[in-house]
Amino acid sequence: MFGKITEYMLNKHVERKLGKYDIKMVHFIPGRIRLQSPRWKTNVTLIEKVVKELHAQPLVFSVQPTPVTGSLVIAYDASYITNIQELDSWFRVLDQVYTTEYMK
Repeated sequence: MFGKITEYMLNKHVERKLGKYDIKMVHFIPGRIRLQSPRWKTNVTLIEKVVKELHAQPLVFSVQPTPVTGSLVIAYDASYITNIQELDSWFRVLDQVYTTEYMK
C-alpha cells in the first residue's frame, strides 16, 4: 500500500513540474520514461538542448528524441533514482534550458 501511495505522489509531483513547460509524461517504468511536448515538434533547437543537458546527467544512459511526435525517451539507472530530490535535478535542467531558450 505504501508503495502505491508513494508512486502516486511522485507522479503528481512530476506532472506539476512538467506541466509548466507543456510537457506530459506519456509512459513510465523504472529505468525508462517517455515525455512528450508539442513544442518539441516545432522547435528543434529546444529539443536538442534538452537532449544535450539530460544526456550529461550522471544517471542517464540515453536520451532518444523523436521530433516528428515531439517525444523523448530517457533511459536511466533506476537503482539510484529513489526520491523526488533526484528527479528534481532533471527539472532544474529543464528550467535552465527553457529559461535560456525563451529569454532570447
